[in-house]
Amino acid sequence: MDKQALMFGLAQEWESSGLSKRAFCRRHGIVPSNFSYWFKKWKNTKQDDPDGFLALTPIKADNYSAQYRLTYPNGVQLEVSGVDIGQLSVLINL
Repeated sequence: MDKQALMFGLAQEWESSGLSKRAFCRRHGIVPSNFSYWFKKWKNTKQDDPDGFLALTPIKADNYSAQYRLTYPNGVQLEVSGVDIGQLSVLINL
């Protein structure tokens, strides 16, 4: 396992551990400043999907009314038709 994979795994583990960074680092024998560096790198890789939403993909129906399917990270899907992208954007941001 390479260092990045190891540290990203530890960053994910720490986020759900409930421990302070200092306590987590002490438990795993990690220098806190090194862990902070890797945690920031790991966090930046997650920012491609900032709110947990995936990209909207318009689907054209036979009658040319716009249809959209939102797929959330947990697998839940929401399908909307007859709404333009501006209205959908307002609904998503409620």
